[in-house]
Amino acid sequence: MLSLVKKALAGDAEAFLKLIDINQPAMLRIAHGYFSQEADVADAIQDTILDSFEHLSTLKEPRHFKTWLIRILINNCNRIYDKNKKYASMDEVTSDLIDSKQEAAPEDLPLYRFNELLSYVSKENRLCFQLYYGEDLTTREIADILHINESTIRSRMHREKIKLKTKLLKDGYLPSYGKEGSLS
Repeated sequence: MLSLVKKALAGDAEAFLKLIDINQPAMLRIAHGYFSQEADVADAIQDTILDSFEHLSTLKEPRHFKTWLIRILINNCNRIYDKNKKYASMDEVTSDLIDSKQEAAPEDLPLYRFNELLSYVSKENRLCFQLYYGEDLTTREIADILHINESTIRSRMHREKIKLKTKLLKDGYLPSYGKEGSLS
């Protein structure tokens, strides 16, 4: 991917389009984390592609292309979200996910389950979880994207994992263990 970034920086439009194709699934997942309406997702991605192409020369480090692109996407999602003054409650998002599960192909089920788990994570920390577990970014990369201290990211993730585990245990999704470590 690094060679594609270098070609794109040198003006190769085909290389840039290949980079967008490679990163499009991650962009879609992140945009869907913000919006339940497909039109908003499409607007955010389209704006991100245009902005990243226009400002490609501002990319300082080619190896950071993905995090740079995600930062642009997050900025665009926030701008569109604020512009539309939309608020999608978790009930709406969950019902959308349930509807999509019924129509989902078996290969889409892991994504549905991941999105279902994200619904248990606080709205403030959902993006951190999505970037860490969904996009395999490091806490350092997430901190750079969100302009938050890395230790803050780690502590938020830790607290949310405890809350998520408690919720899953309470709802019977995880087995509980007794003192001896055996299933109770």
